[in-house]
Amino acid sequence: MVLSARQFPRGKILTCDVCIVGTGAAGIALAHELRNTNIEVLLLESGGIKFEADTQELYKGEVVDPYHHGPLEHYRQRRFGGTMEVWGGRCAPFDGIDFEERPYVPYSGWPISKADLDPYYKRSHTYLELGEYSYCVEEIFPDEQVSLIPRFKTRNINTDKIWRFSPPTNMRKAYFQVLKGAHNITICLYANCLKLETNRNGNSVTQLTASSLKRNEFIVCAKHYILATGGLEVTRILFLSNGVHPKGMGNDHDLLGRFYLSHITGDACLVKFTPWGGDIVWDYEKTPEGVYFRRTISIRDEAQRNHKLLNLRVTLTHPSVADPQHRSSVLSAAYLIKRFLANRIPPEYNKELSSMTPFHHLQAHLKNILSDPIDLLRFSGKWITKRILSKRKLPSVVLENKSNIYTLHFDAEQSPNRDSRVMLSTEKDIFGLNRLKVDWRFTDADVKSACKSFQLIAKELQLSGAGKMEIELESLARKIKDTGVGSHHIGTTRMSSDPSQGVVDEDCRVHGIDNLYIASSSVFPTSSYANPTLTILALALRLADHIKQLY
Repeated sequence: MVLSARQFPRGKILTCDVCIVGTGAAGIALAHELRNTNIEVLLLESGGIKFEADTQELYKGEVVDPYHHGPLEHYRQRRFGGTMEVWGGRCAPFDGIDFEERPYVPYSGWPISKADLDPYYKRSHTYLELGEYSYCVEEIFPDEQVSLIPRFKTRNINTDKIWRFSPPTNMRKAYFQVLKGAHNITICLYANCLKLETNRNGNSVTQLTASSLKRNEFIVCAKHYILATGGLEVTRILFLSNGVHPKGMGNDHDLLGRFYLSHITGDACLVKFTPWGGDIVWDYEKTPEGVYFRRTISIRDEAQRNHKLLNLRVTLTHPSVADPQHRSSVLSAAYLIKRFLANRIPPEYNKELSSMTPFHHLQAHLKNILSDPIDLLRFSGKWITKRILSKRKLPSVVLENKSNIYTLHFDAEQSPNRDSRVMLSTEKDIFGLNRLKVDWRFTDADVKSACKSFQLIAKELQLSGAGKMEIELESLARKIKDTGVGSHHIGTTRMSSDPSQGVVDEDCRVHGIDNLYIASSSVFPTSSYANPTLTILALALRLADHIKQLY
């Protein structure tokens, strides 16, 4: 059943067993797992089915360092399906080492292990259409001996790990009708969660106050509440729920909103490979079931421990699209489209795209396009058939370099930092509620770790004779420090078995509150290198199993 909160009279009371707030990947998966049970589920969504500007405006907030962090209303979608409407589909599970307490990484360690999540990672693959739960090329193609870098063997570097790519799955299209038809699920659109209220002791949520943009406040009374509104909005709701808990729910130890993590990502160094014994594997490949994947370069777990490194993944990519010296008609066309036609360029790329004056950009890039229109037409045909018209889409532009020179693109873990935080701003939204203020920070240790990782990769390539990478450490450090983030919101309600060290326990229940749970990347104590969607989904499925056991 589907309801619209716009139609509710002020003061209406809704009752249910489980109230799920948010319909992104976590909220939809939770509801889907609980469908057709004896559990009455109410699924609240702030927006409707389509994007609506007045609802999206609620995501606006204050950013302390806008050079490094994008606007808060970018990256997220306030509608049924959430940010899954615009995600790219890249997935990988966290590694075993990511869950460990590492002496050289302050505040590291999860109260659960990768083995605890493996069954749920596997189940998540069905939701995201990712094929088999395998992230090693040797497992996918056991009879083939093709390597990313031919004959490159080392104890410290792994070239067998991969990214997998969802089509990308649109959760709204895949599950809205299924949930709508479930006898025990009610979907309530245009319902904005304003705050939660507890009993006098503060140890149990008694009701949730919500409203549409018409300001018709209504009440939800449930046995259990699950916040699945994303890493930033979850934190905001807890801060605003300060009736009995003056600092916000889950904030008895001043940890709510702290340890705000993302990923440090960008292009680093150029490598000239010496591919004796075969060709460099530079392109996307497909698994036997037709799932796109991309090979990566990574530091083995033992080497990370020995060299005290944070986790990192590297892929081969093309030169910067902004620099017309690449002489590629395809890259120049991609640059002009992103620079002048595409909306909402992420901060990770915006500085690169605007690094030259528009006139010089236009003149040089147009020259590239006119010099090789045949290559551009050839690639355009591939892009139309494999990206625009295909259900399982080619993930991005990749090009072969005949001289075997490639740029290394990296995604690196950020260490937990107590002073990197999300808090309430003095600015107010239409409901008179404080917006968010985000102060994302990274440390010198994060930069040094990435630099040391590239030094290690360069050393191993040279020793093996597989390639040469020129590293100028000061330049590399400056490039890493210039990175920007915005899309991965991690760590602000971190998981810990000790209430003095986190906001939620290993079951994602808020410490000290017996019926409030969080399904979000905000519960991750560390960020690994990987996009958070797959791990968000795995934790949501694990939480769904926990909720079922309560009924």
